[in-house]
Amino acid sequence: MAKFNIFIMVALILASGVMASLAQKKISRPKHVPGYPLHLLHCARRVEDECGKEIFLGMFEKLPVSKKCCLQLIKKMGKTCHDDLDKAIVHLPKYSSRASKAIPKGNRIWHKCALVAQHI
Repeated sequence: MAKFNIFIMVALILASGVMASLAQKKISRPKHVPGYPLHLLHCARRVEDECGKEIFLGMFEKLPVSKKCCLQLIKKMGKTCHDDLDKAIVHLPKYSSRASKAIPKGNRIWHKCALVAQHI
């Protein structure tokens, strides 16, 4: 039986929250990504739940992202999905006040992980 993937649950919550948030703020979803909530879900599924949690917490806490999770971020999730999930997270009311720190931190995580992946 498949283990419940908490990161997928977070992605679903994010997707529904982002859509509600976008509707309230009259901000349209990205035009280049049809089916935005489904896109976010597919992005979240590309990494193990443990790694999704590490990456997510890395944006908001001073927690490192492991080598294993860096490799999944770079090789499985990719830059577009990482950026889209980061943006979706900070559009949620709970995290929007920390967007100015979370987005740059998400970019630093990406660049650190890209360096890790280069040396493998």
